[in-house]
Amino acid sequence: MAKFFGISSLVSIVLFGLTVFYGVQGVPTHMLWGLGTSIFAALLHCLVFAIFTGSGKDTRLLVEDLSLNQEYVKRTKAFKKEVFPPALYAIFFLLILTTLGGAASNANRAWMGWVHGIWATFTIWYNIKTFWLEYKAIGTNSEILKDLNAKASQVVGQQPLEPSEFTPGNDPQKVADLEWGTHVYAFARFLGFLSWNTWLVYLYFRFIMGDLRTPLWPFIVTSAFLWSAGWFLRERYKLYRPKFL
Repeated sequence: MAKFFGISSLVSIVLFGLTVFYGVQGVPTHMLWGLGTSIFAALLHCLVFAIFTGSGKDTRLLVEDLSLNQEYVKRTKAFKKEVFPPALYAIFFLLILTTLGGAASNANRAWMGWVHGIWATFTIWYNIKTFWLEYKAIGTNSEILKDLNAKASQVVGQQPLEPSEFTPGNDPQKVADLEWGTHVYAFARFLGFLSWNTWLVYLYFRFIMGDLRTPLWPFIVTSAFLWSAGWFLRERYKLYRPKFL
């Protein structure tokens, strides 16, 4: 997971660079690049929420079920306090940046362009810093899970276990297996949420940027695809559905 997130973060940084380049060069598609890059970066930060929420829950349940050291739970919980606030601020700054970009495009005033540029510099720097923080936290968390899995395997080999209430099918599983299924289910729900929020992009183009010629069909297709993908994954991984959902 850390490797995947690292590669995705590098892609996001490259997209940031291309967006800035097109903006400086005055390329008309700069706004589309900026909006797409902001959405991609926000998705990465949301992925971090899913990773630590799912792994934290699975770690707690596994530790309780096998009576392991509670230090594992404390160490995984610490990542939420360390990573969640910066990730949330990074998304918030991206939202402000895209709004300023649309306003600067419509107002056609030089000072708004400068404000947009200055805020873009700060936002990109903050996101890159947050990506690095998230990458290190995911890597460290993975090492903790490996250590936990090794300890759990030792305990499982030493004594017979009762069926685990938190595992699908009542079969004992390692936290890494549970982590994957929980993450996929959470991601499926997020795709459903994103399918509806796709229309916020349409509203942005139509009412903030004032582009009345914005076609409907790309947003209909995108929204339908995201909803369908989310529904498919939710059905396939419904055994991993948390009890409170």
